[in-house]
Amino acid sequence: MPVFISDVEDVLALRGLETPDLAALQATHQSYRALLLQPAGPIYADTHRIGHLDLAVAAARADAFLAMAAERGDQLVITPEYFLPVSSLAKAAQGGPFPADGALWVLGCESMTTERLATFKADCAGHCDVIYEEDPAPAVQGNYFDPVAYCFVTRDAEKTLKRVVLFQFKTAPSRDDHGFENKQLRCGRAIYRFQGKDGYIKLSTIICSDALDLGEDLDANKMLSDRAILIHIQLNPKPKHTDYRRYRNEVFRRSPVATDCDIVCLNWAHNVVQHDSPAQANAWKNESGSAWYVPERRCSVKDDEVSNNEAKGLYYTWHEKRRHVLHFHYDEAVFALTVPKVMQDGPAVHDVLIGPQLDTRFVWDADAGAWLASTSCPETGWSDVINANPEVTAAFQSLQDIANRLHIERAISLSCGPHSMKDQWHRVNNLDVCRIPESEVVARATLQLDRDIAASEERNRRITRVATLGHILQTATLPAQIKDLAGGGASIAWSPDSPNTNVIKAGARPALVAYLGDNPPMDMVKRIGENAFELLRKENKGHKERVAICYRTVAGVTKFADIKQQTDITYDGSSMASITGGQ
Repeated sequence: MPVFISDVEDVLALRGLETPDLAALQATHQSYRALLLQPAGPIYADTHRIGHLDLAVAAARADAFLAMAAERGDQLVITPEYFLPVSSLAKAAQGGPFPADGALWVLGCESMTTERLATFKADCAGHCDVIYEEDPAPAVQGNYFDPVAYCFVTRDAEKTLKRVVLFQFKTAPSRDDHGFENKQLRCGRAIYRFQGKDGYIKLSTIICSDALDLGEDLDANKMLSDRAILIHIQLNPKPKHTDYRRYRNEVFRRSPVATDCDIVCLNWAHNVVQHDSPAQANAWKNESGSAWYVPERRCSVKDDEVSNNEAKGLYYTWHEKRRHVLHFHYDEAVFALTVPKVMQDGPAVHDVLIGPQLDTRFVWDADAGAWLASTSCPETGWSDVINANPEVTAAFQSLQDIANRLHIERAISLSCGPHSMKDQWHRVNNLDVCRIPESEVVARATLQLDRDIAASEERNRRITRVATLGHILQTATLPAQIKDLAGGGASIAWSPDSPNTNVIKAGARPALVAYLGDNPPMDMVKRIGENAFELLRKENKGHKERVAICYRTVAGVTKFADIKQQTDITYDGSSMASITGGQ
């Protein structure tokens, strides 16, 4: 069946209801508050339903989440595909916690049969208007729908406030080895589009494999990405698979003028376990992949703001197609954010271009039966990495402050050899490890977000180089320009006070020392040596000659490279000689 984009304004007008004036879609300088739930499994999937394995456990979390959203007054609230128990939605619709005027809840729900939809609508009569498209297909088309419930309040012809639940159904089954969802899913045809009353900002949701068709349908892609919030909810073991991110690639390759949109991808937490029956379980060993994508001009790259997000569980990368990508921590959590508007129709001086800011990360407390604010920096596997063996621990003794992950990443980058001589190479959108390709794989050393083998190997390679450099500093005969670092006490670190150096020692000037691994190509050694020298030359401080590049030969000998520009000008007027060789 063909899929069409349906404006919510038209759907509501047929029922005598006004278009809601949603705060997130008002083109003002006033930011909005968003609340996202990334749940943990286990999940259950059979011919009767898809959802959380333990509906009572899920309902407790969902009820507490919706109550918190209503109490806080968050203006955009999201849960992922197949999560919210219908019992929790019914409780909210029939007089329980519900969005305030101007707020929108986008709730991915457990699967629903046609009978359950009809029962839900009947049970909500007198409490809430329930709207969904009629399904003309015969029952052989599948057993259940995959719904997202839009919850909001609006006014009728008498200006009376009305609660509304508008269901949208997934339009295309997910791909799996056995065609399971293809057989069980009843597909919808409509993707609904909200629009702000001033006509500028739009909002739509796609459900997991809706993305497969959206990546091919260029017209629909354009309609959903022009000055918009595009929400992509998922229950997906491979959220970065080529076919599932094709629609983003299509958005990112077009002019930023026509694609000034936020894309919000919300999946379940990592390591989902799927049950096909009470006795049969399958561990996905998946990554989460939840992320917020922001156009180039609308996100800060200032250290304080990026570090504030990272300390709470929202991590920065820079997409090669010039988009900021903020990745959510992969454990189960609720994320509370303050988000500037997609468009701000007012004096430019009021424009808020800071990007999404993570205010609080909430974790579930089973004893309290509530989502409680976390005050600690979430673990990403970094402590396991740096405690893997004594040499790694020793090398990273000054690089353990996970509240300053960017400092750690910069020290690692310099230690592996600066590949750029840009003055601002260390700014996050210039930093090599913060850049991600079209595959969106994250290879940052301090984050174990991706299960990609190549990314894991790259992380290990860089960490090993730092550990080796630490050993060289303690044991090797050092060249003249850094010989005062010998004898112990030197450590690898990074500071904005000396942004182009990575080795410090009490009583000595800082230095830039890099280790390039075993038997590197000589043209690379030459290039990196020149880059390192140029960085310190342009900085023009008292340590501008403190550069050393080392590697190991095939025979396992540590060698410090000659750097052409690095010379020692003696005071007696004699000729210049290489100080790398100690002349």
